[in-house]
Amino acid sequence: MSRRNATSFVDNNTLTSSGISGSGSMSPPITSRPASGQASPLTSNGSLSPPQYADDQGSVSYNLDSPRDLSPLLLSELACLNMREVVARPGLGTIGRQIPVKSNFFAMDLKNPKMVVIQYHVEIHHPGCRKLDKDEMRIIFWKAVSDHPNIFHNKFALAYDGAHQLYTVARLEFPDDQGSVRLDCEASLPKDNRDRTRCAISIQNVGPVLLEMQRTRTNNLDERVLTPIQILDIICRQSLTCPLLKNSANFYTWKSSCYRIPTAAGQALDLEGGKEMWTGFFSSAHIASNYRPLLNIDVAHTAFYKTRITVLQFMCDVLNERTSKPNRNNPRGPGGPGGPGGYRGGRGGGRGGSYGNFGNRGPPGANVRDDFGGNGLTFTMDTLSRDTQLSSFETRIFGDAIRGMKIRAAHRPNAIRVYKVNSLQLPADKLMFQGIDEEGRQVVCSVADYFSEKYGPLKYPKLPCLHVGPPTRNIFLPMEHCLIDSPQKYNKKMSEKQTSAIIKAAAVDATQREDRIKQLAAQASFGTDPFLKEFGVAVSSQMIQTTARVIQPPPIMFGGNNRSVNPVVFPKDGSWTMDNQTLYMPATCRSYSMIALVDPRDQTSLQTFCQSLTMKATAMGMNFPRWPDLVKYGRSKEDVCTLFTEIADEYRVTNTVCDCIIVVLQSKNSDIYMTVKEQSDIVHGIMSQCVLMKNVSRPTPATCANIVLKLNMKMGGINSRIVADKITNKYLVDQPTMVVGIDVTHPTQAEMRMNMPSVAAIVANVDLLPQSYGANVKVQKKCRESVVYLLDAIRERIITFYRHTKQKPARIIVYRDGVSEGQFSEVLREEIQSIRTACLAIAEDFRPPITYIVVQKRHHARIFCKYQNDMVGKAKNVPPGTTVDTGIVSPEGFDFYLCSHYGVQGTSRPARYHVLLDECKFTADEIQSITYGMCHTYGRCTRSVSIPTPVYYADLVATRARCHVKRKLGLADNNDCDTNSRSSTLASLLNVRTGSGKGKKSYAPSVDDESYSLSDATSDQILQDCVSVATDFKSRMYFI
Repeated sequence: MSRRNATSFVDNNTLTSSGISGSGSMSPPITSRPASGQASPLTSNGSLSPPQYADDQGSVSYNLDSPRDLSPLLLSELACLNMREVVARPGLGTIGRQIPVKSNFFAMDLKNPKMVVIQYHVEIHHPGCRKLDKDEMRIIFWKAVSDHPNIFHNKFALAYDGAHQLYTVARLEFPDDQGSVRLDCEASLPKDNRDRTRCAISIQNVGPVLLEMQRTRTNNLDERVLTPIQILDIICRQSLTCPLLKNSANFYTWKSSCYRIPTAAGQALDLEGGKEMWTGFFSSAHIASNYRPLLNIDVAHTAFYKTRITVLQFMCDVLNERTSKPNRNNPRGPGGPGGPGGYRGGRGGGRGGSYGNFGNRGPPGANVRDDFGGNGLTFTMDTLSRDTQLSSFETRIFGDAIRGMKIRAAHRPNAIRVYKVNSLQLPADKLMFQGIDEEGRQVVCSVADYFSEKYGPLKYPKLPCLHVGPPTRNIFLPMEHCLIDSPQKYNKKMSEKQTSAIIKAAAVDATQREDRIKQLAAQASFGTDPFLKEFGVAVSSQMIQTTARVIQPPPIMFGGNNRSVNPVVFPKDGSWTMDNQTLYMPATCRSYSMIALVDPRDQTSLQTFCQSLTMKATAMGMNFPRWPDLVKYGRSKEDVCTLFTEIADEYRVTNTVCDCIIVVLQSKNSDIYMTVKEQSDIVHGIMSQCVLMKNVSRPTPATCANIVLKLNMKMGGINSRIVADKITNKYLVDQPTMVVGIDVTHPTQAEMRMNMPSVAAIVANVDLLPQSYGANVKVQKKCRESVVYLLDAIRERIITFYRHTKQKPARIIVYRDGVSEGQFSEVLREEIQSIRTACLAIAEDFRPPITYIVVQKRHHARIFCKYQNDMVGKAKNVPPGTTVDTGIVSPEGFDFYLCSHYGVQGTSRPARYHVLLDECKFTADEIQSITYGMCHTYGRCTRSVSIPTPVYYADLVATRARCHVKRKLGLADNNDCDTNSRSSTLASLLNVRTGSGKGKKSYAPSVDDESYSLSDATSDQILQDCVSVATDFKSRMYFI
């Protein structure tokens, strides 16, 4: 096969004169001299890198000195840079077609707008040393309220948050007119091993609080007073959290949502595995335009463990769910050698291997499962017997499922004790412990013998015991004497099937969701709520109505190679067609190879797929080879590593370049997928594209087109571009504007215990369209929201932008994802200072204006069309481009809602945008049009997406990098393992044992008693290496 000579790559420090990079990647044309009348980008006015240094070939090198080398004057200026105030709203938007809409906010009226409540600080005292949860604190507090009517004259004039805050309508009368009081009470707590526990509460008078909404918001981030709206929030939820009201027993409160506890079969959706979906409602108080308090109400769905079931029934449900799955590690077909390597007599042979079955355990003829749940037997309470025991596979699966759960011990009549499960132990008839008999002698007996003597023989002595309570104490309980504590929320990762079931149940069209929300508001009975009545608060029964505007979408331009069709298409309902269109800037794929993790007998399907892919790529204008150079077969993730190395070595030997490796997967498998991406992105630096076998077997034109879209962008091409209008032509398209997307992903609670760090992704365009992006990834301290190493990433993004466009950024627009309002102050100050420092580190007079916008998707605001004529699609959602900046937005600051996508299923959730800094001085119309336009540049599909493309790409980069880190730390991310079951840490990755030197227990495994200290610099560098992609990948879209 003939190949063109590879053009030179752009290195890290020089800018070549060619606009075409290796592997066919293309960048906008670059001119060596500015046109007449234009200012040179290298002049001293706003110069990017004074002084420049030119080598013999004319390449320009940059000043990459550390920010610490800045002049004292600049350092002083940066030190004084303190972002205290967010930008004020420049005005309301005017462009677009106006439509009346409703939103799921309900007006709240205060009987006395200047009402004053009294605030108290509450401390709950428990005789034990354990930490109380909010449910227990509420039980103790309200029991004290009932026991002391002389102090709490009106129990409905109280608002308690379940922790430390108490608000009252009138001042409480303490004995001797003191400012504090300590009250005793006896409460029944399920977690205690006694019927009633004597507790105490201390109440301290803090002072009066004025419920004036104007004090709630301010542009100054340091002076925001949130107490008034927080008090309204507590009052609205009080009736469903107060145990003195009978109705509260029917609800379970989790954060800002209240879920109805199922009382009969059919009231909850069965999710299998001992889990079910509960339905409830979310409520949160907000301050909107004109400082009007609103109550946001929405439908809530989440997974809980089933109520009123035994641990044995839970075990049956878990094992039936997990062992009923087909064994994905056992490919179909008999053993045999691999198939031939290439379809044209290629250079690689397939890898041989056996496809035999796993062996069964147990005695001959025994009706037992193999170690992988082999024969599909079903667990039920009727099939359990005295001889029932679990295999090693079943023990691991059930141990992962029950670890961390709360159970109730029921072996003693009239005594219920709640424990937390630490782990599964040996069967009851084999687990021995040391005790003392009636005569005071030490004896060793099994758990089964002990319970047989005390409470009667066990029915299932061969089942494992539960290790419960404090991990340092040996408390073992047979499973048959335990119940699942309820209510108990499911906090682990759900399977795809369970997630799909919840989405299917929750995804109703907009009109149905609107009706459900109205029903929830009516069922909440705000009109008869005794707490709201005493505080003088009334909640409307009607949704807020306001006016929205539908912004016109930008036209989309494809390539002009096909003169029979117009290259400009106009989106309709958030999508556009590529029929007979060619790519705007097609890339060239000189050669590719294939790794097939399928049966070699599927070669015919692979050949058909390659032909279809080549035909579609050619039709779309892309230069694509007819056949892969190499085809290699494998089965496991270990084979993936070997095959990648073999392919890279063969291309290296022949002094040729492999532009891409297509990997065919039998089914979805996150472990194999991340192995492919690790080998592709980090180890070998070869682009990869994964395809499922079901799509290979049926290569439809739409499937092939989607693959071509991804391959084209990975190889440096551009699929399409937006056609500029008056606003985007001025600020975005064909302008030196650098658009940055930033996202930070955080570890889960289980991952935090394993020292899993947070991962930050910074994405920015490298062209003027903007369509092509490069990315940087930074690993930082867990759960830190602001990006620590943003300075280096932004500086690299600016230099890359200049190398590709020959222009310095005239402005920087930052879209920041995942920041809550409480984090605005921290993130704005630290990240804006880092961006500004990065600019000044390049040149002391390089000060482009910065616009910083926070994008929020995790909220409960929904927008509904008032009239049916304005609804679109079967889901009857608001049309794409619907923008709301009145009625439900904040009274100060600059925020707006934008629904930029077409809701195919369920009710569309608009994105909320907060403009925290705007040095570019955009108007409301300009910033909304730019944002909506950026939602039409997503390269993986021909649809507008729900958030701006840079943020979407940043999320893809951060998610992939997070998976790389988890793999290095030994934290599996698939349905067959749970992170709680792993003990791998960064220290175990390094084969060292961490020691603080202060007597703290070390949890890292070690082969001896020596302890080593692991410096933060070493750990940071190792984790950073886990996510560092190949050098030339940093300016290419490997993540698409």
